[in-house]
Amino acid sequence: MKSASGATKGRPGVEALLAAVKAGKIDVVLFEHLDRLARDLEFLMAFYKEARHVDCELHQLNRGKLGIFDIGILGTFAQIFLEELSYRTRRGLVGKIEAGKSAGGLSFGYRARRTSAGDAAKGELDINDLEAPIVERIFQEYAEGKSPIQIAAGLNADGIPAPRGRGAGSGHWRQTTINGNRERGTGILNNELYIGRRVWNRLRYSKHPETGRRVSRLNRQEDWIVFEMPELRLVEQTLWDAVKQRQSGQQRARANKAPGEANGLSVSQTMRRRKYLLSGLLSCRQCGGNLTIAGSGKTRRYYCANAKEKGAAICAGMPGLKEQDAAFSILSGLKTGLMQDEAYEEFRERLFARTKSKEKDLNDLLRLHDDNIRQLATRHANLIKAVEDGDYSAPIVAQLNKVDEELSSARSKRDALVPETISLPSDLPALYQAYVDDLVTTLSNEDVSGRASEELHALIDTVAVEWDAGARVHHLELRGKLLELLEITKPAGEAGLADSESSLKLVAGVGFEPTTFRL
Repeated sequence: MKSASGATKGRPGVEALLAAVKAGKIDVVLFEHLDRLARDLEFLMAFYKEARHVDCELHQLNRGKLGIFDIGILGTFAQIFLEELSYRTRRGLVGKIEAGKSAGGLSFGYRARRTSAGDAAKGELDINDLEAPIVERIFQEYAEGKSPIQIAAGLNADGIPAPRGRGAGSGHWRQTTINGNRERGTGILNNELYIGRRVWNRLRYSKHPETGRRVSRLNRQEDWIVFEMPELRLVEQTLWDAVKQRQSGQQRARANKAPGEANGLSVSQTMRRRKYLLSGLLSCRQCGGNLTIAGSGKTRRYYCANAKEKGAAICAGMPGLKEQDAAFSILSGLKTGLMQDEAYEEFRERLFARTKSKEKDLNDLLRLHDDNIRQLATRHANLIKAVEDGDYSAPIVAQLNKVDEELSSARSKRDALVPETISLPSDLPALYQAYVDDLVTTLSNEDVSGRASEELHALIDTVAVEWDAGARVHHLELRGKLLELLEITKPAGEAGLADSESSLKLVAGVGFEPTTFRL
């Protein structure tokens, strides 16, 4: 049975002992020292009262029977010792931090430094060459628009072991491992050590007086201890900044969406990965409700959700707005800029960099799989030897079967990773022009629509849709930074959108600045 500290509340053994005392089943409770029963004075006094009520005596070795005075004095010293130990431990950690060393905890992407003799150098870290590319991959994929859930799913699908955390853990990635808490600096995406900055004393810990559980609280920023450790940087500053920018954008989106707002969207719905290019942008000018999409393919249309779900008493509704028409009206101003030579050259350079990055990622993944297979093979060999030496116990056999299965799975995944030579298409300029010519279809593709939708949300606050029964057209009123791009090329007023039963009305917003739409 695993031992528990006397400072821990709710220990099963102590709870069972107290229950037996209350039931009158025990005459004497004997312990080596009172602090083995507990180090909390309040608990000790309560235990003493319960024991005295049922005529149960408390005895300590080498001291004999304890009375209320003994409980008070010894219990006070036990609690003071615990607080003094906490202070001394913290003082020691501060000394390690001030010496530029780690004060505990090993972040994913690093390993403990080894001396020439192979011993661990306490407080010294080195970059783990196998895990570092995974950290970079997580940052890159998040900056490109993937959600933490999608990133975790991809890592698990590739068979990449996750940080174990406390205890044995599952070895599987979860979105909380990646996302964490930005304010508290937890999670892969918020660990400043990845940019060569060690932050200590961001959090303080105390035990809850009722549950005894460890609770963390955020310290004031001026109390943080920060050291620059450039030799431990794993993530380039531009990539870190891109991740922080996206996190800030999502944080603003959460702040701007109240659970009870008029369009009926909850915060969680708003932050959910968008399936369609214009998801969450269109609203009904008549009632202020959200427009919802129905249909499939080219027949998809937007309708007022309030009119559809709550009836004419709430909103009279409008004829459906074709998704393609709405997207064409909004995106037409972008095509001119994307057809410039500079835009194509930027696209070509980014595509080439992406292909090289994919080749590197695959090679890093192969190395990680090879290392994992080596570790599993070593464990497998050790278990086989234990069995050969006569240990046929059920736990050993069960562990051997488990490791054997893991090793077989790891080898199969490794064999499936065949490196491919990636090259740019010979007709890249023609492909680029074709994609830009049909920009609506390009950005509506399910592989990019989610990220494209996020970019549009960064440019546009809202698009209010109103049906003009007389002219039989939809009017779209845009508010946001995209307006300035549209005004440059004047596409809306001269695009002849009446043919598609859609027109565009541009209304200037307040406090917006120009920006560049990125594919």
